[in-house]
Amino acid sequence: MLFARIVLLLQVVVMGGVGLAYWLRPYEMANLNGMLLMEAVSASNTRVYYGGLQLGLALFLLWSTWRPERVRSALVLLIMMQAALVLARIGALWLDGGTLRNLDIGALSYKLLSALLALLALYRLKPEPAVAPPLPVTTAPKAFDDDFEHLHRQEPSLEHPDEKRHD
Repeated sequence: MLFARIVLLLQVVVMGGVGLAYWLRPYEMANLNGMLLMEAVSASNTRVYYGGLQLGLALFLLWSTWRPERVRSALVLLIMMQAALVLARIGALWLDGGTLRNLDIGALSYKLLSALLALLALYRLKPEPAVAPPLPVTTAPKAFDDDFEHLHRQEPSLEHPDEKRHD
């Protein structure tokens, strides 16, 4: 559990730092990636999608480290997210016929390493029990109305419908 929490807290620091950087300095961060923000809406979208989304994910991961039952789902989220970003970056390179720059190689390596560390942390967690252990079976004491067992209802027969019931 400690290793899993360390992996999640490292992600919180990195994602939170990058998210804050994109939130506070969208023009500079976009320039690092070779993007030019031409309109105010571009800066706003950069703040929201690159800054706000990463900050939100970092807060979720931080929240998940507080309770043991949330760590597993946070690791699964981290694995899926980082693996999807790795595949998206590789797919974009293939579609665009581009080459990797130093920043791209670093980002790709970080995402791949993050996904692998989260996978290792998930693998090292103790498995959750599949079902709760059965409760011991106890025999219930006889109910107070057992003396009414000898009584039964007498229904009129179908052959003689005008017969009265005797209850």
